[in-house]
Amino acid sequence: MSRRKRIPGIEEILAPKGRLAKALPNYQHRAEQIEACRAIEQALTAGRICLVEAGTGVGKTLAYLIPAIRAAAEGKRTVVSTHTINLQTQLVEKDIPLITALFPEVEITPILMKGRGNYLCLQDLDVAEGDLFHAADPLFRELKNWSRHTETGDQADLPFLYPYWHEVAANQDTCRAQECRYYERCFYYRMRWRAAEANLIVVNHALFLSDLALRAADPQSGILPAYDYVIFDEAHHLEDVATGVFGLEIENRRIPRYVERLRRMRDLDINFDRLDALDNLNTILFSPFQEGRQEFFLSDVLDEKAQGAFQEVASQICVALGEVEKELLEKAKDAEGAEKDRLQGLGRMGGRLREELQTLIFHNDPDYIRWGARIPPREREGETFRSRRAEPRTALYYTPISVGKLLHEMLWSQVEAAVLTSATLANSGGFSYLRSRLNLPETAMEKIVGSPFDFKKQALLYVPRGLPIPPKGAVAEYTQAVAKEIERVVRLSQGRAFLLFTSRRMLNDVYDCLKERLEFPLLRQGDQPPGRLLEAFRQSGNGCLFGTQTFWEGVDVQGDALSVVIIDRLPFAVPDSPVTRARVDAIIAAGGDWFNEFSVPQAQIRLKQGFGRLIRTATDRGMVCILDTRLLTRSYGAEFIRYLPPASRASVWSRVEQFWRDGAQPADDAQPLPLPTAPTP
Repeated sequence: MSRRKRIPGIEEILAPKGRLAKALPNYQHRAEQIEACRAIEQALTAGRICLVEAGTGVGKTLAYLIPAIRAAAEGKRTVVSTHTINLQTQLVEKDIPLITALFPEVEITPILMKGRGNYLCLQDLDVAEGDLFHAADPLFRELKNWSRHTETGDQADLPFLYPYWHEVAANQDTCRAQECRYYERCFYYRMRWRAAEANLIVVNHALFLSDLALRAADPQSGILPAYDYVIFDEAHHLEDVATGVFGLEIENRRIPRYVERLRRMRDLDINFDRLDALDNLNTILFSPFQEGRQEFFLSDVLDEKAQGAFQEVASQICVALGEVEKELLEKAKDAEGAEKDRLQGLGRMGGRLREELQTLIFHNDPDYIRWGARIPPREREGETFRSRRAEPRTALYYTPISVGKLLHEMLWSQVEAAVLTSATLANSGGFSYLRSRLNLPETAMEKIVGSPFDFKKQALLYVPRGLPIPPKGAVAEYTQAVAKEIERVVRLSQGRAFLLFTSRRMLNDVYDCLKERLEFPLLRQGDQPPGRLLEAFRQSGNGCLFGTQTFWEGVDVQGDALSVVIIDRLPFAVPDSPVTRARVDAIIAAGGDWFNEFSVPQAQIRLKQGFGRLIRTATDRGMVCILDTRLLTRSYGAEFIRYLPPASRASVWSRVEQFWRDGAQPADDAQPLPLPTAPTP
């Protein structure tokens, strides 16, 4: 009888002279990593849900991968879900290969799973050849050639940008599954077959939650194979992603794009007057929302009379889409092969669009809101925000006010064990906010593990005492005061700064103030795609990067290239955002304190994310400057500072100069004043 192999424990892997130390020449033992790892393994073993905040430098990916690998030795399958592509890449290319090498006793079969839209559909590629538009496109011919040689069919492996990828990507409307002649060669299904044999699966939050939604509608459907445990990294994004996945969105270009696709199909005998009518009706449907506020409740834009006209137009669109669907499916009955596939797929596509529009406009659920937004053009690789024609984009949404109940029904009550982790998960030293928003069970375990870095020596938190309180809206005098303080800071640091703003308007106003006054390279979000902007910042050596939401988290610049992070104001959620307003109203209706239960915790987590851009290694050193004196003058300011990383503090310029000049630890002179002021952001 063969003896079962002994699986190494956590200490054997992470001890000062353990396996990891032997594998990494520059290994630094971190007690915090072992602490987080133990908590996660305890939760998986006990079948519990566990919340773990692990500060910067803890090495949380290895802290949860070790328990996942040890679980695999017991025949358990773990799903690791992330929010960003960067973290997925790190896991697949670096962390999982490393951890696999540390456990030669365990057979690890990892896989990265992506949604359908990432994979080329060979059937739809054939169908596209019937489109004269594609047939004349040199890029389409390159795509065809790539399809003959690619092993994955993954868009990420395509060596060029194909602007009509959405027409050849796998999608559920045109998919024929086992009936497709390409089923055995299908890139998407081959990925799923490999996943069925894997014991460690990496996905993003959107795919994981989409799988939950599919299974809720039909337990026999779904994307992921059955799993035992799920680990959510970057778990602070879970509520926002779930809000999108469990809701609906229809953009003003979706119907025209569908109509255009039908018009381009070679030899398609269809009622083109109906297609023209669809285009015109779509224009009428979205026309009330082309001007005014960027985000809005539909009811705030449409009075009673306009609401009736709006619904009538939506009804006409639904009828027209139903007629198009019926016409295409009728024609498919007399067709064969690729032609039949094409007609059926396009018919189902119209049917799905009709169903979603009908739900979005006419379905009334008190737990959902109906709202819209005007969206700025996307930043595409190879294009700049200001150089290309700005195409107006408007989207309508049907969104759940709270996702907690849905997550409880679909996930927390079903999964054997789950871990939620991030460097910024807790508020005020606990997890009350996250527990409330995600409706986590009371039995969920909690663990907060601090950073191993010496923030007292490595970082200074500077809050200038002399600035005025941030006003509501744009005020020229305040913008000038902020720009003057920023200029003083970046001249001291000789550039090398991230300037993080809570609004694009403030970003642009400050940029316009400083572009002629500073000699350092000024890099503004929107002028280049984010990846190129970050690379330009790294290469500049002394640049100043002006960024909004994209650069508040998930960006890692180590060493002297980044020495200062400047944050323009406390990142309270936009109070007139429809989703925020609806959630605040729900808290008030339940008798809660919306400011302290919702706004403050949310802003605390966001502020920690911005602060976290500065110190990325044990040798980094620099300053975080927060240009918001409410940290000093409002009662909630002390709460914000108390739960930031424990940096040295200053509120007068002489202390900043001392820190910068000789590295001496300045005295803390910025103790927040707990004034009995009204709690308004």
